[in-house]
Amino acid sequence: MSNVTIPREQWDEFLVGFSEGHAGWLACLETHDTQTGETVSTRYLPFEQIALDTEDTKNARINVIVDSDNKVVKHVFFRPTRLTMQLSNDRKDESLHIESLNTSTTVRFKNRATLSLWEKAGEGPGIAAI
Repeated sequence: MSNVTIPREQWDEFLVGFSEGHAGWLACLETHDTQTGETVSTRYLPFEQIALDTEDTKNARINVIVDSDNKVVKHVFFRPTRLTMQLSNDRKDESLHIESLNTSTTVRFKNRATLSLWEKAGEGPGIAAI
C-alpha cells in the first residue's frame, strides 16, 4: 500500500473528480479524536460526495456526504490540514485520509459491483442493505 498526499491547491479539483468517480459506491468513515483518543466508525453507506467548502475562507472544511435510510448525512471536517489518498498494491484508490482540527479520519470505499450477495443483502460486517 502506498500513500499519495494531495497538494492543498489541488484539493477542490481532486475532490470533485474523486466524487464523480465514486458516486454510488459505499463509504465507511473512521474518525479518531486526537484530543480524547476516542475512535468512532460508521457502517458502509451509499457515498454521494466529498467536497472542499471554503465559504468561510479562514475556516475551510471538507464535507463528506452519505445517504442513510433515505436521509442525507453530512460529516464536516473543520480546518483540514492534510489530504492523502491511500492506494492498494494494484494502484486502485482504496481510501482517503483527512487530517483536520482535532480529528484524523479515514474514509474507506467499496464498489457495489464487487460486493458478494451476502454483503448486498446487508449481512456483511458493517454494510447496510442496498
